[in-house]
Order: sequence, then C-alpha cells, then structure tokens
Amino acid sequence: MSRAEIEQRVDELASEHSGHDFVEAILAYSETLEETSQEDLRQIVLDRAANFDQAVMERVDTGGWFRRQWDKAGGQ
Repeated sequence: MSRAEIEQRVDELASEHSGHDFVEAILAYSETLEETSQEDLRQIVLDRAANFDQAVMERVDTGGWFRRQWDKAGGQ
C-alpha cells in the first residue's frame, strides 16, 4: 500500500473518530497492513502528532486569548 493511501485512510479515520476511539481505529487499521506499511503508518501518526504539538506551542507563544487560557490552566 502506498504512503498516500495510508495518509488518506488516516484522514478518514480522523474524521470518523476522536480521542481513544481514534487510537483504537488506528490500531485496528494497523493490523490489516503489512509490516512495511505499518512502519509508514507509525511515521505518519508521529509526524502529525508532532505537527499538532508544534501548532499548539506556536499559539501559546503568540499570546492573546489562547495564552491567557494556557496560563490559567497551568496555575500562572
């Protein structure tokens, strides 16, 4: 299976599930893939998680409402 096909399926699963349900869907999908495709899936999920984390931190760094909420949640 191509990386593009795996990315498309991850997008579909993300639109259908969230949180723990998304994790379960990814794990179930992984079981249907060959080992090399499973590695591609792992990398896709890790890349997307890193991109999400970076986007959140950029929002925190820019200040404004999001920063104030972040600071409140952290007790600052």
